[in-house]
Amino acid sequence: MEAVIGQTRWRTSLFPDKKSGSLLLPIKTAVRVREGLGAGDTANLTIEIEL
Repeated sequence: MEAVIGQTRWRTSLFPDKKSGSLLLPIKTAVRVREGLGAGDTANLTIEIEL
């Protein structure tokens, strides 16, 4: 699976969160720094899943 925020693309995985029943997407530190994201920021995200 690949994720895209802004001009940054990286390979990642979704992880189940038992407490909330949702999926979590970890965003690497390098991606957050490159895109200028901080805690509480909102970002547009594209997820590409290969079938």
